[in-house]
Amino acid sequence: MAVYRFRVTFEDNEEVYREIEIKSTQHFEDFHNSIVQSIGFDNMHDASFYISDDLWRKGDEIGLRPLSEDELEKLRRRDLPVKKQMNKCKLASMIDDPHQKFVYVYDPKTAWTFMVELVKILLDDPKGAFPKVTKAAGESPKQHIVSNVPPVVDEDEFDEDEPHHDDDAYVNAHAEDETALLEGEEGEEEETEEAHDEEIADDDAHEEVVGDED
Repeated sequence: MAVYRFRVTFEDNEEVYREIEIKSTQHFEDFHNSIVQSIGFDNMHDASFYISDDLWRKGDEIGLRPLSEDELEKLRRRDLPVKKQMNKCKLASMIDDPHQKFVYVYDPKTAWTFMVELVKILLDDPKGAFPKVTKAAGESPKQHIVSNVPPVVDEDEFDEDEPHHDDDAYVNAHAEDETALLEGEEGEEEETEEAHDEEIADDDAHEEVVGDED
């Protein structure tokens, strides 16, 4: 048995990396858990290792999530290789080169990508606890990026003839307008009644004057 020392580097930033030592008899799932923990991610998403050549081109996949029967059948029909599972695949079985490379992808939706390279093979330490991080350089980026930019309001959602307004403010203003309108109508009715009474009084006075002349 042996201990492998891997350097795990962020694809977009070579200055941020972790060196992890793991036994050759341990599984890729152990390696996966160690990587996620070392960079502070939540370990709640799918992940895969890909055997890589010197140019970091992806080869066979070693996946975290087991394939369903339907997925396996599709691969067989297309005569494609079935990916291995991390919890069943030991590291030693995939090491053919003293500088073996892997591409590690965490969370397919965001596709966090890491370059994994075997940098040293050590003698086994029966008393050691593995896997373990032996070196950490640089601060990992945040897994979840929170944006402070306010959401953009689509102006098409509003009617062109309808003013943009706050609902509560609009309701209050609308109520005030209705109240003012009603008060105005009542005032107009009172003025109309007063004018009508004045007209009747004028008519009565006029009739009295005509009567006196006669």
